[in-house]
This record gives sequence, structure tokens and C-alpha cells, in this order.
Amino acid sequence: MPVHLTPDELALMFGVEAHVVLNAAREVDVPVYDGRIDSVLFSQAIIAADHHLSDRAREVLQAEGGR
Repeated sequence: MPVHLTPDELALMFGVEAHVVLNAAREVDVPVYDGRIDSVLFSQAIIAADHHLSDRAREVLQAEGGR
């Protein structure tokens, strides 16, 4: 599975809209390069910040192979 995903792709994984992903990335200081976000870094940062998406982030990481 690719690690660098668009906000739309991450939004599908997290069950939210793309603007929620972009706002969350800004909140936890995860960079967006060329319109893509590192899904592992994003999930880990969301969990570390105890963001409201943290439960879903744990599920995403487990689905990606327990990174």
C-alpha cells in the first residue's frame, strides 16, 4: 500500500471529508508535499496528539500492517 496519499484518499480511510484531513494535518504539524500526506506520519501524529481521529488512526495503522 502506498504511504503518501492525497487528502481525498486519507479521507476515505478515515471516514471523513478531505478538509477534515487537511485541518487535522495542520493541527498536528504534518506536512503536505505536492498534495500528498505521509499516512503513517499522519496516523502516528494524530494518535500522539490524542486527536478525535486517534481511534480511527489506530485502526488504519493496524490495517497497514501494524506500523
